[in-house]
Amino acid sequence: MAHSTATLRLAVGDLRIVHPVTVPSGPVEAADIVPALQGLVNAVVAAAEAGRTVSCRKGCGACCRQLVPVSPSEGERLLCVVAALPRERREALQARFAAAETAIEGAGLDQRQGRSDRDLSVAYFALRLPCPFLEDESCSIHQERPLICREYLVSSPPQLCAGPTQEGVTPLPVPKVSLAARGLQDEADDWFPLALLMAWRRTRPRRTTRRTGPEWMQRFLRQLGRK
Repeated sequence: MAHSTATLRLAVGDLRIVHPVTVPSGPVEAADIVPALQGLVNAVVAAAEAGRTVSCRKGCGACCRQLVPVSPSEGERLLCVVAALPRERREALQARFAAAETAIEGAGLDQRQGRSDRDLSVAYFALRLPCPFLEDESCSIHQERPLICREYLVSSPPQLCAGPTQEGVTPLPVPKVSLAARGLQDEADDWFPLALLMAWRRTRPRRTTRRTGPEWMQRFLRQLGRK
C-alpha cells in the first residue's frame, strides 16, 4: 500500500513540535495509524524531556502496576500484536490476562460508575497487579506499548513510585497527547484498562469504518485541539 508523509508543526502546551508523519494513503482502519501516533507521542515526549533528568530505567516496573487507560484504536492494535506472538508465549500471556481480569472483577474495579478516575486509579494500584505484558519487571512489548505509557516519566527517586499513594513522585510535565486517541473512531469512544484487553475483545463493537490515513490523522488532530 502507498503511504503519504507530511510534516506536522504543532504547538502542544509550551512545546513546539516539528515532526514528519507517515500514514497509509488509502482507506484503512483506525488501528493502522497507531504507529504514526506512537511516533508523534515519542516526539512530544523527547521535546518535554530535553534538559531534564529522568530516573525511569529498565527493570523498574512500579508504574506497570498502575491502571493504564487505552483507546479502542490502540486496543485493536494490541490484539494484533498478541495474535502475532508464538503460540507458547501467546498462551502464557493470555493466562496472565485471565488472572488480571479475575482480580479486577473480584475487587469490583471492572465497573467505573460513580468513581472518579483518580479514585479508580488509587484502588487499582492498591491491588499491586502487574501488567500482563510485564516480564522480569520490564515491558515485553516496549516498541508497541500504549501511548500513555510513553508519556509517563518521573524525575524523582524510582523507589517512591512503589508507595501506595506515590507520595513524592514527580512526573515530567509531558502534554497528554494520548487523550486525543480516545475519540478517534467515534466521539463516544472512551477507554478501558489495558489489563482488561481480552475482556474488551469479547464485547467490543465490531467496526468496519475505513478512512484514508490522512483523514484519520486529521480526526486525531481535531481531537487534540479539543483537549
